[in-house]
Amino acid sequence: MAIFNLSEHFQSFFKRLNPGPSFEGQASSQYNTIKGLIEDRLGLARELAPACFLQGSYKQQTAIDTINDVDIVALCRLWQPGGGGSGRSYGRDEIFRIIASPLLNDGRYKSKIRFDGGSMCIKVDLGIKVEILPVVYKSGNDDQSKEPFRLYRPEKALWEDGYARYHQQWLTWKNRADKTVGNFIPAIKVLKHLRSYCGLDGVSFHIECLLFSLPDSVFLGAPADWIERVLSHIAGTPAATWYSRILPTPCSDGRDIFSDSEWKRSSWETFHRAVAVWASGAGNANRSSQRDYAIKFWQIVLGDEYFPARAS
Repeated sequence: MAIFNLSEHFQSFFKRLNPGPSFEGQASSQYNTIKGLIEDRLGLARELAPACFLQGSYKQQTAIDTINDVDIVALCRLWQPGGGGSGRSYGRDEIFRIIASPLLNDGRYKSKIRFDGGSMCIKVDLGIKVEILPVVYKSGNDDQSKEPFRLYRPEKALWEDGYARYHQQWLTWKNRADKTVGNFIPAIKVLKHLRSYCGLDGVSFHIECLLFSLPDSVFLGAPADWIERVLSHIAGTPAATWYSRILPTPCSDGRDIFSDSEWKRSSWETFHRAVAVWASGAGNANRSSQRDYAIKFWQIVLGDEYFPARAS
């Protein structure tokens, strides 16, 4: 247990870490406009009857600092409505072209669209980066609420299963009051902040999977306690031992996060070394017998521009 909880300081830290209302408003506005263009049943993409929904940090409320990207899934049919699954087929390139066409024909977006044959997504550079992922129903499914859907992996030139909404549901489940008392989502934000603050590799999805694998008990308590406990739990097992295990996704879809196609070993080992340093700093903060020293140690770990010397 921390000698000094510094509750007001951590409240200020999370307030500075979370995106402000202006970024929320901009992200929401861009999503609604793009969704309207793509889903327009009289529009250029109507032949695929796309339905759009959000995935990623903005949707999952794990964005930090500013919302710098909005991830949109465009779920497409490969047949005309009422066709019973029959009718003409569409290839990956044609699906991307059809989904991009309403934006390419809109003066607000025409010059800002980027994608090619090797792209995973259709990118729209609006200051806030919008990434549109065209996906299709899996064969035998006609219910947009059911997953998996099928997404195209350009590096493999294959269609694979995806579980965007189920992933979000599992994160919400882990964050429930009877499991982690709402500290799981903040823990994702803290680890993403530390990664970005120190300029490390580690995509948000992999960090979410790593933290999802931890026992619920490490997330309990005040921020000073659970941040140290989460970091120490990860650091307490050697990087090589972690990597020798299979780290599944929350959806248990057969992917192993600790693999060259996901989180490369060298990047993971660098990340793990940093976690050990952060855990040590958090421990020093929590066992400091002087309040000012405890604050200083947390500033070293979390950044003095984020963790205040004086709580307001």
